[in-house]
Amino acid sequence: MNMKSYLLAALVLAMGACKPTVQTVKVLQVPGRDQYCKIDHDGITVLPSGRFVTPVGEVLPITNDPYGMAISPDGKKAVTLHNGVITIVDTEKLMVQRVPSYDGSVPSPLVKGSYLGVSFGGDSRYVYLSGGDNGDVVIYDLEKLQKVGSISLDGKFKGEDFEDSFTSDLVYDPDKNELLVLDRANFRMVRLNLDTKKITGSVRVGRQPFGIAISPDRKQAFVANVGVYSYPLITGATPENVKDLMISHHPYGENTPESRNGTLVEGKQIPGLGDPNSLDAMSVFTIDLEQDTVISKFKTGYLVGETVEDAEVVGGASPNSIAVGREYAYVTNATNDNVAIIDYRTQELVGRIPIKIDDRIDHVRGLLPFGITMSKDEKTLYVALLGFNAVAVIDIPSRTTTGLIPSGWGPTRVELSNDDKDLYIITCRGWGAGPTGGQGFVAPVQGSNVNQIQLGSFQKVAVPTTEKLAEYTKQAIGNTFKETEVEDDGTNPLPPVAGLRQSPIKHIVYITKENRTYDEIFGQLKNGAIGDSTLARFGVNNTYTLPDSVQGLFPNLRISPNHIKAAKQFAFSDNYYCDSDASVHGHHWLVGVIPNEWVEANAATSKTAKWFSKAEGRRPPQTIGSIDPEDYGEIGGMWEAMERRGVDFYNFGQANESGHEREEWYDTNTGAAHAVMIPMPKALFKRTSHNYAGYNMNIPDQYRMDQFEKEFTEKWIDGECEMPAFVTMMIPNDHGTGPRPEDGYPYRQSYMVDNDLAVGRVLHFLSRTKYWKDMLVIITEDDPQGGVDHIDGHRSVLMMAGPYVKHGYVSHTHANFGAILKTIYNILDVPNVNHFDLTASLLQDFFTDEPDFTPYTLERHDSRIFDAELAMKKYHKTIDWTKIEQGPDMDDVDDAREDFQKNYDED
Repeated sequence: MNMKSYLLAALVLAMGACKPTVQTVKVLQVPGRDQYCKIDHDGITVLPSGRFVTPVGEVLPITNDPYGMAISPDGKKAVTLHNGVITIVDTEKLMVQRVPSYDGSVPSPLVKGSYLGVSFGGDSRYVYLSGGDNGDVVIYDLEKLQKVGSISLDGKFKGEDFEDSFTSDLVYDPDKNELLVLDRANFRMVRLNLDTKKITGSVRVGRQPFGIAISPDRKQAFVANVGVYSYPLITGATPENVKDLMISHHPYGENTPESRNGTLVEGKQIPGLGDPNSLDAMSVFTIDLEQDTVISKFKTGYLVGETVEDAEVVGGASPNSIAVGREYAYVTNATNDNVAIIDYRTQELVGRIPIKIDDRIDHVRGLLPFGITMSKDEKTLYVALLGFNAVAVIDIPSRTTTGLIPSGWGPTRVELSNDDKDLYIITCRGWGAGPTGGQGFVAPVQGSNVNQIQLGSFQKVAVPTTEKLAEYTKQAIGNTFKETEVEDDGTNPLPPVAGLRQSPIKHIVYITKENRTYDEIFGQLKNGAIGDSTLARFGVNNTYTLPDSVQGLFPNLRISPNHIKAAKQFAFSDNYYCDSDASVHGHHWLVGVIPNEWVEANAATSKTAKWFSKAEGRRPPQTIGSIDPEDYGEIGGMWEAMERRGVDFYNFGQANESGHEREEWYDTNTGAAHAVMIPMPKALFKRTSHNYAGYNMNIPDQYRMDQFEKEFTEKWIDGECEMPAFVTMMIPNDHGTGPRPEDGYPYRQSYMVDNDLAVGRVLHFLSRTKYWKDMLVIITEDDPQGGVDHIDGHRSVLMMAGPYVKHGYVSHTHANFGAILKTIYNILDVPNVNHFDLTASLLQDFFTDEPDFTPYTLERHDSRIFDAELAMKKYHKTIDWTKIEQGPDMDDVDDAREDFQKNYDED
C-alpha cells in the first residue's frame, strides 16, 4: 500500500464511511511478550529478551561465565573454568565446590584471571588450567584444593624470545604426557612436557588461536583461529611519541583499499591490515605433531565478499571449537551457524553441516554454535548454541539437525559422560539476574551488580531417546518464539512486517545512553505499572542519594526532569530490558549484532593491552564500544542492513571506541584518539561524523549538543541535503564517573544532570525542525550495569517521542534491543538481520494514526548539581540558552497538521 492510499484509508476510517481493507499477517514474536522478567528455577524463567528458559535434567547454579570444561578420566568430576575461578562438580552427587571459596578459606590458584583452557592429565586428581593474562599453565590438585605448580609460556625457545604470552585453550596428550597449549598473544601452539615442565615445541599458527583438539592417534593437532588481523601501531610510534602521533578517528573502513594497503590520515602514515580472507584469519590449522609443522590451513566457513542467500558476507566464519574422530574433524563456525567437516587424512574440507532449527528462522543467523562434542560411535554431534539457549543434536551420517535440548541462558560448552549416557552442559548466564535492589533485596555473596548476581549453570541430562528429543525440541523452539497472527488495517504507523506497506514515519533518530536502569530514573512514575520509588536516585526530590553532609542543601532536587517530562508527554516502557550486561555486549546488541564467542569470552576475561609488545596478539580490538572485525555477523548488523536496502543514514558518536585509544577532554573530534590501527565497519565509516564526540566521560554532553545542533543545521536545515531516514546518536554521560567539581561536576549525580539536559535539548531541537512532522525518536541505554532495579537488573530505559507516538502512554509489552530493531526495520522497510530481531516483540502499541505535532520544551537543569557553564569553560565556550530555547526556525504546528490532512485528500 502506498503513502496516499494509506492516508486515505486512515481518513475514511476516521469518518466512519467504510471499513478499511484488513489483512492478516503472520508475525514471529517472543513467547514472553506479555510478561515481565522473572526467575523460576522449577518452572518458566522469562529472560530480558522475552524468551523463556526451561533447562531440562538436573541443573546447578555455578559461578557466572564458564567458558571451559573438562571431565575427569574416572568420570566422577567436571571442572569448569571461569575468570580466576574454577568450579569442581561431583557429577554423581551433583555437588559443587567453588575455588576460591567465598569465605576465603580456599584461595584461587589463578593469578591474573584465566581463559578457556582446562584439561585433566593422566589421572583424575590433577587438572591443568589456562592462566590467561599471566601467560602460564597452572597445575591444581583437586584432592588437596591446592596449586602445586605452574609453567610459564614465556622465555626463549630455539633462539626466539617469547614474551607477554596469553594462555588460551589446551589439550592433554597421554602418549607423551604433554600439553598442547595455545598462546593467543604470540599466535602459536606450545608443547609442554609435564615430566620436565619444559617447553619442547613452538609452532606458529593463525591469529588469536582460540580452540585446540588432537586426533585419536595423536599425530595431528587442530587449531581454530578467531582473529582477523594483526593490528599494527601507527607508523613511527614509540613509547615516547605515541600520544603525539595518534589520529582523531578510525583510520579506515574495514575491507577497503585503504585498510588493505594503508593510507595517510592527518599527515600520518597508516599501515594496512591486508586481506580479511588471509589463511591466517578465521581459519583452522592442522599440525603434524611428529614434525612440529603446519600441514594445512583451512577456511572452514564462508569468505568475506562471498554471496550467500542473496547477501554479501561481511564477517568471517569465527571457527572456534573442534571435535575429532578417527577420520574427520568437526569445527563450529559461529558466524555461519554451521559445522565444517575436515577429512584430515586427505587434508580436505569435505563439507559443512548447516544447523537447521525451523523453516521460519533458518534463513537468518544467530545460533552461534560454540562448544562441540561427539559420541564414541562418531554418529552424533552435540553443539552448544550460544545464541539459542539449547544444544543441537546432529546426526553425522545424514548431516542433519535431529533436535534440540533446552539449556539455560547462553550455553558455552557441552561434554558427554565417559559412558555416553549423560550430557553435561554449562551456560554463562543460567537463569539471568533477577532483582538487583528494592525492598527485601539481600545482596548475595558474589555481589549485586547485574553481571555478578546472575550465575551460570551446570546441567546434567540423560542423552534423550528419539521421542524425548522430539519433546525437547518443541520445548526449545517454544521457549524462543511463537507465530502470531496480526490483523493489519493499514493504520498503525508501525507495519507488522517490513515491506508490507509504507509508514508515515520517514525519519528515525536512535539515541543511546549509558548504563542506567528503569527504577533509577522512572521508579517514581505512578503511570508505570511497576516502579520502586526508593531506587529512583536519578528522579526528583531524592536528596537521599547525595552525600549525607549536603542533603539538606538541595530541597526540590531535580536530577532528570527532562527524562520524566518527556516520558509523560510521549511514551515509555516499564517492561523493557537490555540484553546486555555491560558495554562490551551492549554496543553489539543495540546495532543488531549478537555478541559471539569471541566477545563473550573476552568480556569475562582479565586482559592487559600492551601496545609495544612483540606479541602481536596483545593489540586486539577490545570490542568495548564498537563492532570489530572479529565480531561481525555473517551479513553484518544494522549498518550493513541499511546500506543493502539503500536507506540513507548518518552516525553521531557510535563505534568510535575500540579499546586502544586516548580519551582526554580535548579529544573532541570523535571522543577518542587512536594509536592501534583498527578499522570501523565499512558501511559506517563513510557515514560517521568526525566532529562529534562519542564515549568520553571527560567531555560534557553539552559540548556534544553544540556539535550535533551545528552539524545538523549545516547539513539538513541550511544545506541542500535532506535529513537521512536514519540517524544514530550517542549521549553517554549518564554513565557517570568520579566527581570533578573543577569541571562543573561536584557529585556523581552531576553527570546524570548533564545527560538529562542533553536529552531535553535534543528533543527540544528536533521537535522544532521541519522533519518533526514525520519523525520518530527512540531513546535507550546500551546496558544497565551501573544501576539497580527491583524487577530485574537488565530492566532499563526505553522512550519514544514523535507525532505518531501515543502521548501520555506507558507500554507494558515486553521489549528488548531486538524489539527496537524490529521497529526500525519495519518502518524503514529493512529485512531482518538475525533471529533476535526477527522474533522480537512487535511494539505497535506505542503508536497512533492520529498525529500530535506538539513540540517538546526543554526543562532547565539544577545548576547547583551541574554547572554547565563551568563544564564548557575549558573549551572557551559559553551556552546561549536563549538561542537554545528558541531552537531552529520552527515548522508551524498548524502547517504540519494541514500537510497531514492534505495527504488524506490526495489520491
